[in-house]
Amino acid sequence: MFFVILDWENFKVWLSAHSGLSHHDFHLILGLVLTFGITWVLRRPLGSWLPLGIVLALELINEAFDLIRNIVPGWPLLWGEALIDIAITIVPPLLIVLTARWNSRHYYRFRRRDTIVNRTVRT
Repeated sequence: MFFVILDWENFKVWLSAHSGLSHHDFHLILGLVLTFGITWVLRRPLGSWLPLGIVLALELINEAFDLIRNIVPGWPLLWGEALIDIAITIVPPLLIVLTARWNSRHYYRFRRRDTIVNRTVRT
């Protein structure tokens, strides 16, 4: 299992070196692509929490692999980098899910009440 983790880390380093994209770029792109892809495969609405939860679980597994890798001498233990990676992967899809939920029927009553209150105050 440990060799699989090291191979995964070497693949990520190789991919960043040969693609011209940074490590953080991949986190951002994969977070969005996986969220949209899982949403599509599961045929869920974009405001569903399930695809985002699956992406979060995959990201936490990836970061766990990163922390396990730190057992190897010469690899630094970077907790701050792990938190940044999680934020870059999860925050943009979270904003999309929240925006989709805001435009759903579930939140319509809150927007409608706000409109009614504003109309009452103005008249």
